[in-house]
Amino acid sequence: ADMAFDVHATEEEDKLVLLSAVDRLGGCTEEQLLRFLVENRLMSQFQFYLALGGLKEAEFVREARHLEGTLLFLTPQGRQSVDMFVGRIRASQQEKLDVNAPVWKRRIRDELQMPAVWQETDNGFSVTLRALESGAEIFSMTLTAATKAQAKRFCSRWSEKAPFLYQTIMEQLGETTEDKDKNP
Repeated sequence: ADMAFDVHATEEEDKLVLLSAVDRLGGCTEEQLLRFLVENRLMSQFQFYLALGGLKEAEFVREARHLEGTLLFLTPQGRQSVDMFVGRIRASQQEKLDVNAPVWKRRIRDELQMPAVWQETDNGFSVTLRALESGAEIFSMTLTAATKAQAKRFCSRWSEKAPFLYQTIMEQLGETTEDKDKNP
């Protein structure tokens, strides 16, 4: 009987940790939330999907389509649970959230400004790389990757390389500095 209680307690804590993470990170994709929780050893991938499934079903977390993709947000019930029960999260878990959430929040903001997605197609893997500014798309490019690994690599490197690549493309395709001087 004790064992069942322990499992139940962890499931409840996983849900609170997940809610607290969404609260701290703000709108983020499911994949970003998974990476945050797993890479910071807050839960396993299995625990994540179990907790998220339960929270979506109970309508504590909702998905919303945005220009950046499908983002997860807390519902009013979800926010209320965080406010009421966040104290039930073990200190060790709470500390991981405190230490890592601010850095990840910035990283996620950057990634959301440079969304990258891949999908399998008949002739390889299609990778769509985009840049957003003030909620508007300023750049979009679709490439074909030979392998799934390459497609994932394109996506993971995009947010870091995007500003340089975007600037280079604009310089290469856009007007030269001489043109700018002649036509103010």
